[in-house]
Amino acid sequence: MSHQARPKLDPKMKVHGRIIRATSYCVASLLAVLMLTAALPPIVADQSDRAILNAPITLLTTPIAGEVSALSANVGDRTSQGRTIAEVKNTRVDRTTMIALESRANNYRQALTAARRKEEADLHYVDALDNEISAQKAQLIKQFEKQNAELKAQVNSAQATVEEKRALRDRQVDMVSRNVASTYMLKPTTQQLSSAESTREAASQRLASSLSELEAINHDIFVGDNLVGIATLVQKRRDVSFDAEREKIEEAQAMAGLADEMRLVDAERQRLQSLADTRLTSPHDGEVLHVGVALGRHVSAGDSVATLVDCRNLFAVAIFSYRQATALSVGTRVIISGAGIDRPVWGAVQDIVPKSSDKSEDLYAVPFPQTERREMYVVVKPDTDMALLRPTSIDGAPNGSCPVGKWVTVTRGDGWVPSTSVAWQQASSLVTSALATVFSPHDAQARGRTSQQ
Repeated sequence: MSHQARPKLDPKMKVHGRIIRATSYCVASLLAVLMLTAALPPIVADQSDRAILNAPITLLTTPIAGEVSALSANVGDRTSQGRTIAEVKNTRVDRTTMIALESRANNYRQALTAARRKEEADLHYVDALDNEISAQKAQLIKQFEKQNAELKAQVNSAQATVEEKRALRDRQVDMVSRNVASTYMLKPTTQQLSSAESTREAASQRLASSLSELEAINHDIFVGDNLVGIATLVQKRRDVSFDAEREKIEEAQAMAGLADEMRLVDAERQRLQSLADTRLTSPHDGEVLHVGVALGRHVSAGDSVATLVDCRNLFAVAIFSYRQATALSVGTRVIISGAGIDRPVWGAVQDIVPKSSDKSEDLYAVPFPQTERREMYVVVKPDTDMALLRPTSIDGAPNGSCPVGKWVTVTRGDGWVPSTSVAWQQASSLVTSALATVFSPHDAQARGRTSQQ
């Protein structure tokens, strides 16, 4: 039995097969390495290049509606506390309340003026009445003094008549007792004595009444039919004086009401001034991140004029695996590096956030990076002001601008496992530098000269 001879393979085919097998092994090894580096490092890596610089923001809103009359801020401008950002003016302010308050204040002012004039008139009238009463009082005092003198003379005359009649009666009584005269002569004498005593008593009463009236006049008490005129003046003076006191009270009330209304008017005037013209200033030092209005644009109350970012409170938000939670506890020292920073910066873990929300992200300049399953946010606070570590412009940004939104790398201080992307970047950099060294222009020129020779 003859065996069929095996065909001899072409040497070129053998080489080709070997190349295919080697290539397959290389591709399989490369895929295995890629799968291993893609799955294992994110779980145990001490480094994350999925980190972004962020900072809190402040919305500068307008409290009134109107037109933007001045705008002195552009995106990227540094601002200091108290610097004017924009001015808003409103020419359509409702002044109804102000008009009503001013009308009430004018009413109080007119009432105050009227009360003062009435009080002055009453006081002048009281002065005139006092002068008239004083003159009539002096005249009455003189009249009563003369009348009292006459009454005193009448009392003395009546007393003398009584004494005379008493002496005559006593003489007749004596004559009757001696039977010289008849008893019928004693009766008329006795009656004349009684009449004289009555006349004296009447004169004494008139004198006493006149003296009491004079005493009352001296004490400004005018009672009697002959004092009706001056009593009327005194009563009129008392009524006018009461009117003056009432006007003084009304004046005090009008002054108090006017003072209250003027306080309301001043407050309303300040309110209208704030509604008619307002100046928006920067509440703190920072940088203008966004300008939401233009010069001459109409804005409503509550509209955002500009967004300010506080560059002095920069922090980094990095994404790590849940397995690194214990290694990256609060206070852990980390290093921040990457594009936008001229040298690495040390910092500390400030907080660990499982996930973020739209409400919390609205407080910061840029949203947090998107996380995958079983990943967490690590908030890192740098030790120094990172805004001062950029002496040259990067990505076209002006010198010294706030590096918000820049991607950086966060590495645990005592960590040794790098992230996949960083490792590949370092490897590609090494390969690129090696190739650049091998295929440098000087070597290419030397090889060209050798081939020519």
